[in-house]
Amino acid sequence: MPATPARPQLGPQGRAGAALSEIRLIPASEVNGLLDTVTEVAGQVFTLPPWAEPRESAGAVAERLAADTHRRGFTFAAAFHGDQVHGFAYGVRCSRLALLASRLPREDLTLRELAVLPSMRGQGLGARLHDALLSAAPGAPWWLTTHPRAGAALGLYRRRGWRVAALLAAEDRVRLIMLKQPLIGKDSNR
Repeated sequence: MPATPARPQLGPQGRAGAALSEIRLIPASEVNGLLDTVTEVAGQVFTLPPWAEPRESAGAVAERLAADTHRRGFTFAAAFHGDQVHGFAYGVRCSRLALLASRLPREDLTLRELAVLPSMRGQGLGARLHDALLSAAPGAPWWLTTHPRAGAALGLYRRRGWRVAALLAAEDRVRLIMLKQPLIGKDSNR
């Protein structure tokens, strides 16, 4: 019988692993093997302020990821140190946020999630995940939503050329819709 591949583990609770993390683009066909780990990372990230989502919402992130693997333009990046996962990011081709921001839809992409373990933050891992994801689909406008009080995320996005395009208020929540336009003739991800 073939050996069952080891389940990726959640990253260490220290900072040494972030600099050594390898960013890998994972094919959609292999994402199901990472769903438990995505749930664990999302549970550590999105239950904290400013999101303060209930723990059950972490499972919804993994469910949405699994469903999105079948969407056009699906791209998933994960930060690994050995078999430990420190963070992930993914996106799909989608113009919904462009429409919500009253913009004409084009071949838009949406950054659906970017999450880095709290113990791994502040070392550029989110930027590396961001850049790997956006590099996989250059030349297209990218959209995302984020919490208006997510200071570290907003700082990363602004340093990477994102700008606020609209304010989204729905279901007793407020989110910023952000846009990153492709730059012609330059590294458009930084």
